[in-house]
Amino acid sequence: MMKALFVHSVRFVRTPDGRVFSEGQFSYDGWDRYLKYFDELMVIGRMSERTKAPEKWNLSSGPRVTLIGTPDDHGKPLMQLQEGEARAVIKRAMADCDAVIVRQSKLGWLAAQEAERTRKPWAIEVVCNAWDSYWNYGLIGKLYAPVAEWKSRRWINRAGFAKYVTREYLQQRYPCKGFSVGVSDVQINVSQSSPEVYLENKIARWNTEGQKVLIIGLIGALFNRYKGLHVALGALRRLKEQGIQVHLRVLGNGNVKNINAYRKMAKQLGVADCLYLDGSLPSGDPVLQWLDALDIYIQPSLTEGLPRGLIEAMSRGLPALGSTCGGIPELLPAECLHRPGDDKTLARHLARMVQDKPWRIEQARRNLNTAKYYGSDQVEVNRHKFWGQFIEHVRKQTAVRHESQRKT
Repeated sequence: MMKALFVHSVRFVRTPDGRVFSEGQFSYDGWDRYLKYFDELMVIGRMSERTKAPEKWNLSSGPRVTLIGTPDDHGKPLMQLQEGEARAVIKRAMADCDAVIVRQSKLGWLAAQEAERTRKPWAIEVVCNAWDSYWNYGLIGKLYAPVAEWKSRRWINRAGFAKYVTREYLQQRYPCKGFSVGVSDVQINVSQSSPEVYLENKIARWNTEGQKVLIIGLIGALFNRYKGLHVALGALRRLKEQGIQVHLRVLGNGNVKNINAYRKMAKQLGVADCLYLDGSLPSGDPVLQWLDALDIYIQPSLTEGLPRGLIEAMSRGLPALGSTCGGIPELLPAECLHRPGDDKTLARHLARMVQDKPWRIEQARRNLNTAKYYGSDQVEVNRHKFWGQFIEHVRKQTAVRHESQRKT
């Protein structure tokens, strides 16, 4: 019986009936990537108690998964993580597991430190540029960015096993001395129908006489500036000045304060009539159907690992534009990239995408072929190789520990 502990600063909400919910990729189905290799999984994240789950959050709890909470410091200054209580929670859980999986985060670093102290086998998942993540999170974030960068470099370098979501970018920034692979957490399901159908439907729509306004889409939470919505709004203003009309639809959660701030910004830029904030949707088919209604996808992010939304958009035959941050250049060609924050270049690329239909179709076909890799058997082979090596290491370490305990 192999039990793993997964630690990450993800936010959870527990309701009075004992169910636990989360946003994004940490739904119960998402734990399958670990339950394929371990019999049980304990998960530590930031937990808050509510009488009702936030709208459209995903159910995270279920069989073989135990969700454990540390204090939820969301919305508090980043330096105020209640480390003492969090350490105690991690220490108790670690005593009851065979292996530890750390995801790059503040809670993750506490778990890595405790795993080394107790000589517990551990692996790390490298998912982002730590400096950029905090630097774009206000004044407190800028103060914490050097600490986050130092911790990322230190613990990733010391890890015996590291799984990167990129093929090259994060490996170069945060090298690991141990065994490592580059394999994204994104795996597109292309088995239900031929992916070419999605593109052919778009081409037919583009060829329909009378279509005048193209729909641009962006997926990203509105709690901060990470996903570059302000850059997109600046590009929309430039397009409008050129007489190019488009609509921008945004899929993602946000609090009232930030949503109102973006609406105000759009109004000040004169593009309020072009902006549609669609809230959030459950992952899976609802998101894919939302993507199918778009003509162009953009990822003007200020920080990224390897964006799931972009890969999903590419898998539906969408042409795409993005910034040069993170692993985005591993997905898109140079002619579709702009520097983070450069709304002028993004506007120029969007204008070409709107006006040059052959180029739009060329990029859509290219993206569809690129995305096929994330629905291929090779992704699963690489993932299985990593976890297979790690589990073999865990078994050896467990045997050594048991032998040592027997002799004493």
